[in-house]
Amino acid sequence: MSYSTKMKKQPSLDAQEVKAIVGSLKKNLLVLLDELVAINSYSHNTEGVAQMAEAVGETLPSPLKLQSVTTPKKETLWTCRYGPSDEDPILLVGHLDTVFPPGTFDSGMISQDPYLSGPGVADMKGGLGVIVGALWALDRLKVLPKIPLLLAFNGDEEIGSPGSGQNLEELARSCRLGFVFECGGSDGSVVTSRRGLRRYSLKIKGKAGHAGNLQSAKQSAVVELAHQILKLEALNDQEAGLSVNVGRVKGGAATNIIPAEAEAELEVRFLNQGQGDEVEDHIQKLANSSQEFGLETNLVRGHTRPPMKHTPGTAQLFQQVAQVAARNQIILSEEARWGASDANLLAAVGLPTIDGLGPVGEMDHSEDERIVKDSLFQRVELLVHLLWDLRDWTQK
Repeated sequence: MSYSTKMKKQPSLDAQEVKAIVGSLKKNLLVLLDELVAINSYSHNTEGVAQMAEAVGETLPSPLKLQSVTTPKKETLWTCRYGPSDEDPILLVGHLDTVFPPGTFDSGMISQDPYLSGPGVADMKGGLGVIVGALWALDRLKVLPKIPLLLAFNGDEEIGSPGSGQNLEELARSCRLGFVFECGGSDGSVVTSRRGLRRYSLKIKGKAGHAGNLQSAKQSAVVELAHQILKLEALNDQEAGLSVNVGRVKGGAATNIIPAEAEAELEVRFLNQGQGDEVEDHIQKLANSSQEFGLETNLVRGHTRPPMKHTPGTAQLFQQVAQVAARNQIILSEEARWGASDANLLAAVGLPTIDGLGPVGEMDHSEDERIVKDSLFQRVELLVHLLWDLRDWTQK
C-alpha cells in the first residue's frame, strides 16, 4: 500500500495566540492534574477507574460528552465523537488506569521544580492533561467544531487492554490517524514503533509426598520450575531486541511436603512476529523437556500485543507532525520504544499512529515517577497545532 498526504490550503493558528491561551490555562491544568493523580485508578480498582473517567469527562469543553460503552468482554470504554460527522476523525487514545494498587503509592502530586511527581503522573495522567488542555485551548479559539475528533479512554491498558483492545481496533478502522499519549522521551521524542508482547503461564505438576520420609528421587514441581526459570531467563538477548521476564511464581503447600504443583507467569517482548514465534517454539521445547523426568507441564499463551511497525503511513504522518512542530519552534525526533501500549493495536489494523505525545516523563511504574512540568504545557501547545493543521490529513 502506498501513502500520500493531502493537505488543504489553510492558515495555521497564530502561534503567539495559542501560547498566550495555553499560558492562561496553566493553573487550571495543574489543578486538573493534581485531581487526577489523587485518584487511585489501579486497573482492577473499577470504582477508581470510573471516577477518573468522570473527572476527565466533567472537564471537557461543554459540547463534548463522554459516553460509556460496555465491551463484549465486560470492560468499559469511554468515547466521544465530535466535529464534522462526514469526515474520518482523528483518534485520541488515553488510558485511565495505573499499576499501583490502593495503599501502595498514594502520595498525590508533588511539585518540585522542574518536576511534577506522583502515581500515574507520567503513565499517563499527564497525557490526559495534554488532551484536555488542548481541547480547552481549541474551544477558546472557537475552532473546535471544525476538527473531526474521536476520543477513546480505557481502564485496562496497564494489564494489556484485554477487554477494550478489540473495540479500540474497531474504532481505529474508521479514523484517519491516531495519537496516543504515553509520556514523551527524555529528549521530547515521540514514538513511531514498539515491540510486540506475549504473556504465558507455565504450569508444572509433580508428585507430592512426605519430605522427611522420601526414599527415592523426588518429583518436585518447584525444583523443576527453578530449572525452567534459569533456562527462560537465559533467552534474553538485548542486541536482538528480545526480552524474557519471569514475573510471578508460586508453588508448594508446606515445608514438609514435596511440591506437587508450581506455576510461573512470564512475558516475552520481540521486534517482529517471526521473532516472537521463534522464541515461543523455544519456550515450548523447554517446557516439554521436563516431561522426560516424569513431570507434567502445560504452557498456555495468554494476552498478546502485536508489534507496532514503523509503517510507510506512520513515517509520513511523523514527517507532517515534525513539520508542524518545527513551525512552532519545537524540534521533534522519533524513537522506537521497547515497551508496548495501545498504539500497538491501532497500528496493527493499519492506522498511521504517533505515540509518546504526553509530557516528557521518566521512572514510570515506580514511586519516583515524574514528568517535566514545562513539557506539559509545551505538549498542549503542540497538540493544539497538530489537531488543527492535520484535520484534513489523508492517506491513499
